[in-house]
Amino acid sequence: MIQRIYRGILWLGVVAVAAMIFGFSAQDGTASTSVSTVIVQAVIEVVDPDYGLRTVQEQQDVFAFVEKLVRKAAHFTEYAALGFFIRLLVDSYGLGRRTRVSWLIGTLYACTDELHQLFIAQRAAMWQDVVLDSAGVLAGIVVAYTCTVLAQRWQDWKKRKSEG
Repeated sequence: MIQRIYRGILWLGVVAVAAMIFGFSAQDGTASTSVSTVIVQAVIEVVDPDYGLRTVQEQQDVFAFVEKLVRKAAHFTEYAALGFFIRLLVDSYGLGRRTRVSWLIGTLYACTDELHQLFIAQRAAMWQDVVLDSAGVLAGIVVAYTCTVLAQRWQDWKKRKSEG
């Protein structure tokens, strides 16, 4: 029963993250840029208190640089979350080659996500984003694997402690 609940939570995590990614990709270029702009402005306020004192050209350069970082970090992070949930879900089924299977599923989703963007106004598919997304998936898989190993070691330690 607990295994079914756990697996259900993992399925919910995978579907929720995939839906979030799909939702962001479904935004047209204008909507996507407006979301990014709000985040970029907040980041600039924190990391560059002298931003307002810069020349217009310097402000544009800083903005463009931070915008690229924010967008790429978002790609990486959302796919890391997807990789995390996929790996734990694949683990729950006891499948072989868990890392490869998880990475393949996440990377295939990244490919379909980029294809989806071909049909959205002012958006484009970029193979570089698939590479970045795939790296994010792998990072999430590594975190999930590490958590699984640490949890197992904790259980083993508790068992030894109660026996000894």
